[in-house]
Amino acid sequence: MLSTRPRVAFARFLIIVGIVVAWDLASRTFIDPFYISQPFDVAERLWDWVSTGDIVEHVLATMSELVFGLVIGVVLGVLVALILGSSPTLAAVFRPFVTVAYSFPQLAVTPLYILWFGVFLMPKVVLISVVVFFLMFFNTFEGVKNVEGDLIAAMRVMGAKRFDVFRIVVLPASAVFLITGLRHAVPFALRAAVFGEFLASVRGVGFLAVTSARSYCSAGLFAALASTLS
Repeated sequence: MLSTRPRVAFARFLIIVGIVVAWDLASRTFIDPFYISQPFDVAERLWDWVSTGDIVEHVLATMSELVFGLVIGVVLGVLVALILGSSPTLAAVFRPFVTVAYSFPQLAVTPLYILWFGVFLMPKVVLISVVVFFLMFFNTFEGVKNVEGDLIAAMRVMGAKRFDVFRIVVLPASAVFLITGLRHAVPFALRAAVFGEFLASVRGVGFLAVTSARSYCSAGLFAALASTLS
C-alpha cells in the first residue's frame, strides 16, 4: 500500500498528464493549433531557448524584479503594520488612508510608473513593492490586533518594557499572519512582474510572451508563460 504522500504526488502527475494529452488531442482535432499550439511545439520552443541560453537573461530579469520588489514590499508592509498595530492612535489616523490607497487598482496605475521610471527595472520593482506592501500590511496588522490584551497587560504588570512586549508577545503572535501574507505575496508579485513586462520592457518573461504574441506564435507565448514556473 502506497502512503498518502506518494499517492497524492501520483494523482497530481496523472492530472498533469491528462491535461497535456487533452491539450494535444484538442489541437489535433477540433481546435486550430494556431490558437493553442501543441505541447510538443511548446516544449521544442522552450528547449531552443534553454539550449541557446536566450531565456536565461529574461528569467533573471524577471527574478531580479521579483526579489527586489518582494524585499521592499515585505519590509515596508510589515514595518508599517507593526507600528500602526502597536499604536491605536496612529492606526486610527493612518489606516483609512492605507485602505483608500489599497482600493486603487494598482495594475491600472502601472502606466504611471512607466512614465515616471522608464521601461527598465524600476517601474516593475515599484509595482511589485506596492502590491506586496498591501498584502503584507493587512495580514500583519490583523496579526498584531489579534494579540490578546491579557498577555500584554500581564507583561506590563511584570515590568516588561514596550520593546520586550513587542519581542516576546507581539512578534510571535503575528508570525502566522505574516507567513500567510508572504505565501500570498509571492504569486501576486510574480503576476505583477509579468504584467509590468507586458506593458513596457526590453527583457523578461513578459517581454518574451508579448514578443511571441505580436508575431502570432502561440508556441512561444505558452513557452514564455511556462518558464515562469521555473
